[in-house]
Amino acid sequence: MKRIALFVLVLALVITGAAAAQDPIRIGLCAPLSGDAAMVGQSLVDGAMLAIDEFNAAGGIDGHLIEVYKEDDEQTPRVAANAVNKLIFEDNVVGIIGPVSSGCVLTGMEVAADGEVPMITPTGSGASITHLGNPWIARTQASDILMAGAITRYAVSDLGAKRVAVIFQSDDYGSGGGEVVKQILKDEFDMEPVAYEQFEPSALDVSAQVLNIKNADPDAIIMIMMYQQGALVARKVRELGMDTPLMGLGGLTNAKLFELGGDAVVGLANTQTFFADANKAAPASAEFITKFQAAFDGRIPDSNNAMSYDAARIMIEGLKHSYEKTGEFDTALIMEGIKSVTEMPLASGTITMDENGDANRDILIIGITENGGYELIK
Repeated sequence: MKRIALFVLVLALVITGAAAAQDPIRIGLCAPLSGDAAMVGQSLVDGAMLAIDEFNAAGGIDGHLIEVYKEDDEQTPRVAANAVNKLIFEDNVVGIIGPVSSGCVLTGMEVAADGEVPMITPTGSGASITHLGNPWIARTQASDILMAGAITRYAVSDLGAKRVAVIFQSDDYGSGGGEVVKQILKDEFDMEPVAYEQFEPSALDVSAQVLNIKNADPDAIIMIMMYQQGALVARKVRELGMDTPLMGLGGLTNAKLFELGGDAVVGLANTQTFFADANKAAPASAEFITKFQAAFDGRIPDSNNAMSYDAARIMIEGLKHSYEKTGEFDTALIMEGIKSVTEMPLASGTITMDENGDANRDILIIGITENGGYELIK
């Protein structure tokens, strides 16, 4: 009888342990899954899910696997706020990866702060995002302060530009980046932009702005915009007979830029943290490229895939940090773990997170080749 009772007790403990091992870790993905920006949203999903699938295949944390909840933010700040609200207060996630655009990050991170849930944006680069005092936001994209600084120094120091024109889309991303470029020109080179033009992100005609730039006779044009608008501006620049070097930030890095802009974007330089060439990449980047191609039928990953993969990896570091301290997934400790990441080799570089949630590392300059591929410039 005692042996039977002991067997029942042991069986109960095994069943209880198995049940506990199956308790999921709920993580949200917030990205544009429909509309014009759906390609960028799918890049986030593909990159993040590669890291999450690896984590789950390895057994998770003591058997706790990640369960993913996806929400479409439609690349609209109001919708993003609602999507984050649902993930936190209905789906009960303990962390969110996304959104992708700075405007959506700014609204979503306010909700994340209200719910005290960590949020990591892979691509939101707006300078203000991590400098508004919100302790629940982090990013794997290099901030516009780093990106805009790197491209401005490249234009002046490497290309020898004396007359720099700036054109940007009039949202948080474009305006913030434009201000950084203007400030660095002034502070470091005692220069002012010879033209400083803006346009609505939805604009279909930028003729007036580009004509103003042509009349200013620049020897470099810095473009702070996403790839759709980048193709529009580049085509207009070339239509007006200008052969001025074009350059910009990471928002221009997308296969669609060449598809939309064709020869007009060949030679365009932009900042990046990731270069998709396994033969030239650092070991961690090369490993990611190989794994991504194996998972996605040989497709070459883009920078958004890489930064989303890194965002998931850093979120996982936060989960481990919390579990090691308490045996639970406490959101405050997860955030603490995210910001504790130091010199971690990842797909988009060796990252050290700072107290503001910024991922500091070296910035690359890449250029578009005649076949629509990329070459490493610097």
